[in-house]
This record gives sequence, C-alpha cells and structure tokens, in this order.
Amino acid sequence: MKIEGIGGFLIKKKLLAFLCIVCYAFIWEASGTYNVFAEQKTYIIAVESALPPFSFKNEANEPSGINIDLMEKIAKNNGTVFEYLPMEMQEAEKRLMNGSVDAIVGSTYSIEKDNQLDFTQPYFTMSQSIIIPSNRKKDIHTLTDLRDAHVVLDPTTPVISTFLNMRNTNLTTVSNQYSGMLTLMNDRADAFIGNKWTAEYYLKKLRQGENYIILDEVIEPADYTIAVKQGNQTLLFMMDNALTELKANRQLNGIIDKWLMPQSDQKIARLEQFIFWLTMILTAGAIILFIIYIWNQKLKKSVLAQTRTLHLLNEDLEKQRQKLDNSKAFKEQILNNINTGIITFDHDFLITSCNEKASEILNISKEMILNIPNHTQLLKMFEATHPEQREKVGTGSFRIRVLHGRHEQKEISYSMHKMFSTEKIHTGYLLSMNDETEKKTLEKKLVTQEKLHALGQLVAGVAHEIRNPLTSIKTFIDLLPSKYDKPQFRQVLMEHMPTEVNRLNAIVTDLIEYARPRPPNITNCPAHELISLLAFHKVTMAKKQIHFEQAIDEDLIFYIDLQQIHQVILNLVLNSIQAVEEREVKTITISIDRENEKTGRITISDSGIGIKQDEQNHIFEPFYTNKDKGVGLGLTLSYRLIKENNGDIQVKSHPDCGTTFIILLPLYTNELKKEEKSDVTCISDR
Repeated sequence: MKIEGIGGFLIKKKLLAFLCIVCYAFIWEASGTYNVFAEQKTYIIAVESALPPFSFKNEANEPSGINIDLMEKIAKNNGTVFEYLPMEMQEAEKRLMNGSVDAIVGSTYSIEKDNQLDFTQPYFTMSQSIIIPSNRKKDIHTLTDLRDAHVVLDPTTPVISTFLNMRNTNLTTVSNQYSGMLTLMNDRADAFIGNKWTAEYYLKKLRQGENYIILDEVIEPADYTIAVKQGNQTLLFMMDNALTELKANRQLNGIIDKWLMPQSDQKIARLEQFIFWLTMILTAGAIILFIIYIWNQKLKKSVLAQTRTLHLLNEDLEKQRQKLDNSKAFKEQILNNINTGIITFDHDFLITSCNEKASEILNISKEMILNIPNHTQLLKMFEATHPEQREKVGTGSFRIRVLHGRHEQKEISYSMHKMFSTEKIHTGYLLSMNDETEKKTLEKKLVTQEKLHALGQLVAGVAHEIRNPLTSIKTFIDLLPSKYDKPQFRQVLMEHMPTEVNRLNAIVTDLIEYARPRPPNITNCPAHELISLLAFHKVTMAKKQIHFEQAIDEDLIFYIDLQQIHQVILNLVLNSIQAVEEREVKTITISIDRENEKTGRITISDSGIGIKQDEQNHIFEPFYTNKDKGVGLGLTLSYRLIKENNGDIQVKSHPDCGTTFIILLPLYTNELKKEEKSDVTCISDR
C-alpha cells in the first residue's frame, strides 16, 4: 500500500516512531531492567523565560513555574537530571534541531513543527485571549472587532495566521508576552493577544488590573507538549511514559492547580468547603430536631388514639356480641335450608345440635331429638357410631320404618366425621345424613329396565341365530318325499343336515354356558401356564406366515381359574389370527407383566383390520358379530369369565391400525397367602 502527500508522510513517521518504541520496550523487558535511566544523565531543557505561571525566573533568579515542576517530577520518576536554559521559543527550536538542547518544555504543537520535531502527548490545552484597555470594552468584543486596530502579539502564537489573513490589520510582534504587555500599557497598541494567566500575572504584578480587561473569547486553542529532536525516540518514550503515569495518578492536575489557582482562591475554596460541611452539620441537626418534634407529636397522637380506643372498646364489645348473634342466626338458616340432615355430638356423644332436615328424615321433631334422654338409641341406627365403637368414623346406610299416612321404609345414607377446633383439638362428632329412598327406587327401576332390554336383545339374537339352520332343515324335510330316491339329493342332505344340527347344538351350548355359568375354581397360577395351550394356534400361525411374539414375566403368579382364562386367551388369539390373515403385515404379540402390586396385565395385540369406534361399544353384547359364520357369544363369554375372576378387560383399536386387548387379573399376593393360612388354621381347629 502506497501513502502519498503530507498525510502519508506523517503516517509513515508515526508508524516509525511506534515501531521504535515497541522495539525499545522489548529490549527493556528482555534485559530485566525496569529503569532505563539507571545512570543519572543530565539533559538540557529549553524553557521560556517570561511566561508566568508556566515558566519564569523567580525572585532568586531561578527557573520556576508549572513547566519546571512538571519536568522535576519526570526527572525524579526516571532518575535523571534536567538543566534548564531560559530562552525565547524561536531560538529554542533552532537549538533543538542543531542538538544544543535535548528538549523544549511548553512548546505548542502544529503540523509544520511536526515535520521537524517529535512531540509528546499534550499535558495542557490553552487558548489565546484578547487583553484591551478598560475604555475600549464597548468597542472590542470579539476577534473580528480588531479589524483596523493595532494588535501586538507573540509571533509563535497560532493565532498569527488568522490576523495575517485579515485585511486592514496593523500587527506588531514581540519576543515574549512580557514585552507585549508593556507595549499595550505604554499605549502603543489597541490590544494584546496572549494567554490570560500570563496577562493576569503581569497586570497584578504591575498593579494595572483595574485598567485592562481580559476577554473570555476562546481563540485558537493549542496543545502544550514537550518537544524533542526528531528521531530521539528514547527521550520521547521516557517523557510519554512519565506523562501517562502522572495523568493516571492525577499528579499532573495537582501541579497545574498549584499555579493556576491563586492563594486567595484556595482560601476561598477551603472556606467554601468549611461552609459546606458546617451547613451539612446544621442541616443534620435541624433534621434531627425535626424528627424529634415529629416523634413527639406522634407520641401525643398515639396517647390520644389509645385513649379513644379504650373509650370505644365497650362499643366494640357490644357490636361483637351482635355479630355473634347474627352469625349464629346465619348458620342456623344455612343448616335448616340445606338438603342434608346434620346432627352434632360432643365427646360423650351427647347431642348438641340438630337441623330441621334431620328431623324431617328421621320423622322426629327437633325438640325431641335434642331432648332424647337415652341418645344411644339414636346412635344404634348408625353402625359406625355404636357406643362400643365411639372412636370410629365412617359412612354407611340403614333403613327405618316411619308412619307417614301409611307404613313405609326409608333408605338413609349417612357419614360420621370428627370435628376439630382452630387449634386442631378434637371437640366432637358431626353426623350428616341423606334420604336415598327415592333414589334407590329409581335405581331399581333402571336395573329392571336394563334387564328387560338385555333379555330382549338375547331373545332376538337367539331367534335370529336359530332361524337360519331351522330354515335349512325345514327345506330339506319338505323336499324329502319327492327327491329321496335321487342319490344326488341324499348326498347333499347328508352333507348339510349334520352341519345345521351341529350349529344349533353349538348355539344352545353357548347359550347354556352364558345363562348358567359354573362358579370359578380360583387357584394360584404361574404366568407361563396361561399360554401353555397356544401350541395349536402357533402351528396355525406358522402355516399362515404370521409373526408371533411373546414376552412373559415368569415371576408373576395369578389368582384365577386357569381353565376359564385359557378359554378367554384362546378366543382372543383366534380372533387376532382371523383379523391379520388377509393383511400384508401379519403380527400377533402377547405380553404378560405387572400392572401394580395387586394386579397383573395380559396384553394381546395384532396388526389386523381393526375395529370401528361404533362397533367397539357393542362387541361384548350377546350375538353381536361382524363375521359371516360367527355366533356373537365369544367376546360376551370372555367378558363374563374375566369379571367372575375379579378382573377387567379393555380394548383399544382403530380401523387399519390393529387391535389391542388388555386383560387385568388379580395376582397371588402375600395378603392372600395369609388369608389361606388362616383358613387352614381354622379348619384344623375345628
């Protein structure tokens, strides 16, 4: 990349300086020496001789000021010695370039100088001000008002280029600001351009502060830096590091404030600080006194409030009594209007309260219930609250015969519960009761209707199933006289007549088993015995290329009638074989595992055609089937056998997604073992 022009030259120069600094720092770190200037070396530093308070000669004719203090701090931090040489800035720049001096402190930065010298980072930014006689303050306010005026200034100041570009301006240059101030005071100029701190110093020293005015307009701000000979990167690096450290430690601000803040200003600042803290203390005291006053007022109000509270306590007590009475009346109204009878007892089962619904249910007046002398007669109606079982609570039902126009019985359900106070202390018992007579009557009617409906379905199914074979038999009998001599007819008769008779026999047999089932023979049965009779079905599945899978928990022992559950499983597996034999994917799976601690689970799944949702609601009904040759009693008998074995059956199916039957049956648990042992013990005792 090629960089052209003045900007390119400056960038190249800065890059070279940066590389030199980095290399120097690397050498410094590698050598393990943290003070480059371990040997004391004396540097010649050029300073202005008449630029107070930055640099000037004090009463002892020694260099003094901000620049001198700054350089002494740098020398101390780096173990070097600086020798100061007062001179004018133009001469100092010439000497720096020819090597007569090592650095210039207080040099202003400009692009023109940057081509000849190297500059550190700025440590102070200062603008030029306009100093005019007091009698000219109405005429001169800004820099443009100096057109056609006689102006005296230092030729090194950056603002000189501005005046050179202004027309009709009379300029006089002087070697330093002291000479410029004297030229203005001798009425040989209309205005002087310089920094305000130097002007204030000389006006105060010459006692001319009332005769001249320093305008606060900011003119050509310039950075004050330390200039070194071009290429002297070692000294430049030392100065830059020192300035960075002084800025970080805020020591540079302290040096500048020491000279730019007059003693009177310092005293005023200290006085202002004292006044501030005194004000804070007085304010805090006033706040404390105010808080004490407020607290005292609150105490007075609190005493008055307590007095008023004591005065109102009697009224509150009276209101509380009224609220209690209202609450009691409210509760009584609720209890007397609910549809449940409520009677409460104390620890000794003495009746403490009773609502009107309880009186109506028992057909006894409320007063009689509350005044029953022998309350145990009432409690005998409630099994869970018999006097010998006072600590027991629970639910139950009983019947009572009441006289209500005619003798009738009421079916009453009840529940007894313990009552506790807000401190969880047992205080008595609560008896709730409901008249279930009408409900029970409706339930009996519904059961009768369901039985009649089921009987109607059964009769219709039997009639439908028997009619078909009877029709075939009747047809053969009608044709027998006319076609008996024909051999072909006799052959057809011999083929179909036994089939129809066997079908009638199967229907009658299934119907008898459904109508008069034998009681189950419940025994403990290992899980593997449940599928021991599937060998025949396995052969059939192998011939029809049906994939069969089984997963059995061998540790499970069921408490069932093995023969009846065998019949159920064989029937369900046969249905699965018929459901998958026309499918592309033929899979049947049987798994036996644990549902919970007391229940085992038998799952029979297939990938068959599935069952529609409306058909699932009827598959356990008698004579319901979607098969051409089915009777419709297989799943009905299976459902009844599972129920007789204290189990349950569930079905999950979707069309074209297969079917899953889940059979839940009781397991042979430790509780059953204990019961069997106790039964055996009782028999042996007899």
